[in-house]
Formats: sequence, structure tokens, C-alpha cells
Amino acid sequence: YRVVFSPEAFLSLLGAFSNLFNAQSILDNQSLSKPESLGTSIASPLLSVSDDALHKDNIAITTFDGEGTPTRRLPLIADGILVNFLHSAGTAKRFNTAPTGHANMGAKVTISPHFYHVFASKPVEQDYSLDTAENVVLIDDLHALHAGVKSLQGSFSLPFDGWLVNHGQRTSIEAATVAGDFLELLKTILYVEPEAHLTPGGVCPYVWVEELSITGE
Repeated sequence: YRVVFSPEAFLSLLGAFSNLFNAQSILDNQSLSKPESLGTSIASPLLSVSDDALHKDNIAITTFDGEGTPTRRLPLIADGILVNFLHSAGTAKRFNTAPTGHANMGAKVTISPHFYHVFASKPVEQDYSLDTAENVVLIDDLHALHAGVKSLQGSFSLPFDGWLVNHGQRTSIEAATVAGDFLELLKTILYVEPEAHLTPGGVCPYVWVEELSITGE
């Protein structure tokens, strides 16, 4: 089925695979990325993702991370190209780059994103609309992310709440599962809607994906 992810659903999936951008995970071989992944195409050219602690809509704006590094808007994916990793002072030294303001101080230093901003940076050749689309699956909410995501293999199989949408008519989907490969999903994004929506995890539009496996009713 062609699948449309709600902003919340897309951000929760992005968060589940955040090892993609995490320099510590890369050093620990616990990531889908390698140091040499920077500069490579990992997604559809329609997709851009930044981590923006200072975004005007972020109610938990942090101006410094746990190590005292100033936070800033950091592009992660630009037109489908992986352009930055999230760094602490320690990982930045190993990568011979500057810290990015993503360190948390605890028993040991960890790295995490602040506030995702997902957007389409290029005008698209074709618009898609739920009002006219035939038999697309709209995923509102993903469940059991802790159990259904294999973050080191890139695969996921997750129960979801959503709708089968046909020419604007919505039929509720009960007890269904969506499965796929996250890196494959990023490559097969065919439309990132222009309108952004604010969620607790960031700002994101509806994201259309070519096709994913849906099982259930």
C-alpha cells in the first residue's frame, strides 16, 4: 500500500532510528551510519531534516547542552543527503570536527537530538492529496516502538492506528501492522506536504511513502 505518515508517526519512527545521526553510536558500531556515510544520499531528495533546539515553536528551548556547548540549528539531511552527525565534545574530537550541542551529562556522556524540523526544501513536480488519492493507508499513531524496531538492522514491524483513505472517504483500520526497512522508506518518500504541524517531538508535515507492507484489517 501507499502509506501516508502523520507528523507524529513520522517523527516517532525517525526518533526510533536516531542512531543514524548519533556520533557516539557510530563510534560504538551501534548505528545504521558509518563515519564515511556523511555526504552520501540516504533519502529521497524531497526530504530535509534539521535538529533545531532554538526553533521558535520549541517550548523546551535549550541554549546550551550538558557540556556547555551552545545549541544551534543543525541540518542532518539536506535534499536527501546526510550532512551532519550529532556530537559531544568527545565524539567531535574523534571525528576532527566541532561539538554540535547535543551532549547530556549523566554517569556517562550521552548524545540526543533536541527538536526535529522535517520539511521539503524543493518544490515538487507532483502534488498528492488525501482528498483524491485511491486506497492509501494513513498512519496516525505507531505503537510498541520499543519492541517492534530493530534499530541496528533498520527494520520495523509496528502496530498502528489509522485509516484506509479512498477519494477522501476514511475507513478505520483496526489491529493492523506496518513493516519495512527504514533506510528503504527514506529513499521511497514521494511527497513531503508543504504544511508543517507542531508536535511534542518537533515540527513535521505529512509524509507520503511509495509503498509499505501492511498486514491486518
